[in-house]
Amino acid sequence: MAVQEKKTKCNLDVLASALAKAERVLLFPHVNMDGDAMGSSVALCVALRQLGKQCSILIEDDIPDYLVFLDKGYCVWHAPYTPDVSLAVDCGDVSRIEERKEVFYSAPKTLCIDHHLLNADFASDCYVDPEAAATGIPVYHLLEKLHVQITPEIADALYVAILTDTGSFRYSNADRNTHLIVAKLYEYGLNHVPLCNAIYDNIPLSQLALETRVLSQMELFAEGRACIGCTDLATIEACGSTPNQTETIIDRLRSIKGVEIAVFLRERNQNIYKASFRSKSYADVGGIASRLGGGGHRKAAGCTITGSLQDAKRIAMAAVTEELNR
Repeated sequence: MAVQEKKTKCNLDVLASALAKAERVLLFPHVNMDGDAMGSSVALCVALRQLGKQCSILIEDDIPDYLVFLDKGYCVWHAPYTPDVSLAVDCGDVSRIEERKEVFYSAPKTLCIDHHLLNADFASDCYVDPEAAATGIPVYHLLEKLHVQITPEIADALYVAILTDTGSFRYSNADRNTHLIVAKLYEYGLNHVPLCNAIYDNIPLSQLALETRVLSQMELFAEGRACIGCTDLATIEACGSTPNQTETIIDRLRSIKGVEIAVFLRERNQNIYKASFRSKSYADVGGIASRLGGGGHRKAAGCTITGSLQDAKRIAMAAVTEELNR
């Protein structure tokens, strides 16, 4: 594994220059990919191939069902070559590419493009725009600097990135700039209807069964200002579901009237739980996740909690209650 000097955050010109010079690029979206990580990576992959580069998206887990339609041979589970440049996408910490980090650091040049405020600067050059609603937005600007022809496929991928990370443009991060960029995507051939159908209107019955199970057992706390839902691997299997079919549950919990903070705990391995936090208006769940060893945004964040389910619930509920009582 190459040892590289970590630098302060750079501007997009540095990333554009490194990518322009590269012949072989590997992209590294974060583990447990969401729409922003996948959409941004696909847009970059298509664009860099258009420029004559060898480019693939190296992943370590399954693509979520609702995003599979974006992958047209771009994602690989084993590196097909040693990259000149490794580019982490929508990834704030090296722990989010843990099983791929040896390949990541095998490149003589490592880059990162992200919008998470708590980015850990794990690459030799990082571009982070915490004001951007999604990583898809700096990716769009990067493609402009690379003089890429934005095709309908690239426009669709960027739209998915922005759409999903803004909660269908419902979250406060969907500002004027966000909508202006989306408006430009229509000029490049964006057709949003099939994308929305694929993401929101194509839910497997097994996913609905799991969501129903979680919602039937969720708990309100902190005087009704917070709620928590949980599931374990046995329940996921009993519903005929998969771990990546749990991604929408946190948004359902968040939508409950009177709830400011929603928490969802999903068992990853025995005594290891992924905790997701969402807030509705004023609470800072990014701070909660950070204090628990994770990270994210002010209104959407996550971390890993080790212990029994009861331990994980106690830790998460205590942290949320403390935040609400500030």
